[in-house]
Amino acid sequence: MSKDRKIIDIARQVIDDEVEALIGLKEYIDENFEEIIDVICECRGRLIFTGIGKSGHISKKISATLSSTGTSSFFMHSTEAFHGDLGMIQSDDIVVAISYSGETEDLLKTIPIIKKLGCYVIGVSGNDKSTLSKISDYHQLIKVEKEACPLDLAPTSSATATLVWGDALAISLMKKKDFKPEDFAKSHPGGTLGKRLLLSAKDVMSSGDEIPIVEYDMLSKDVIKTISEKGMGVTFVSKNMNIVGLITDGDIRRAIDNSNYFFDMIAHDIMSERFISVHPDDLASECLRKMAEKKIGCLAVMNNGVLVGIVNQKDLVKLGI
Repeated sequence: MSKDRKIIDIARQVIDDEVEALIGLKEYIDENFEEIIDVICECRGRLIFTGIGKSGHISKKISATLSSTGTSSFFMHSTEAFHGDLGMIQSDDIVVAISYSGETEDLLKTIPIIKKLGCYVIGVSGNDKSTLSKISDYHQLIKVEKEACPLDLAPTSSATATLVWGDALAISLMKKKDFKPEDFAKSHPGGTLGKRLLLSAKDVMSSGDEIPIVEYDMLSKDVIKTISEKGMGVTFVSKNMNIVGLITDGDIRRAIDNSNYFFDMIAHDIMSERFISVHPDDLASECLRKMAEKKIGCLAVMNNGVLVGIVNQKDLVKLGI
């Protein structure tokens, strides 16, 4: 390598080489790819990826992407497969074997055993005349003109092309299976999307003794005490076991400004009779939207006319909803 060649130029050339490999990959996405999609969709078992070295790392990533997008999948190391891990495979599974050369010995010697178990094998290689191509039930050719590695040895462009093929596989299967955001959320309950689509009001509300409630005839100073202790900026007002109103920090301030006898007032004098409520099964994201729309900080959670909880805007923000 020339010492006067700039590092930036080298890096840009690597990117150009890999982009070129990806453009070339489109030529191999044909009826054969569609056939692979169809057979995977009909699979009643799991999609098992296997490979060694860089192909193994790529296999792990593709498998993880598929698992999170509606296709049950896991990775099996080809060498470990020959020493016990083949026991993980069941007859209704499909095995995707990845080897760019198509001649990886440890991978190839597992294929006949896998096929004896009754599994289909999808081979992925850069040579349609390879041994892997010949012994697989289906074969995906992913061939690059050259690796980005200047020695044309380290798997670079070929690894990138295989990785992108895996993404194409996952997204195509998502479309074929009509995989929806709700399905994605079930695999990502800890992520923002999962929380927005899975958590309901009953999952995030404060309930029981945490709900701020005062009696309708409670003195104003005790109302302030309750609001302060519960820390939500509001309290509900109860009369004969029924919720008849709501008092907010704003209601307290307005009552103080408008009356010289504030401390003689009772909860009923200060409260607002109308307040916004949601059902326990309403999505937490919808609760947050309502609060933003109405410019309020809390919502009552009501079930058959009974107050069962309170949803606080600050809690939802902390949860990342």
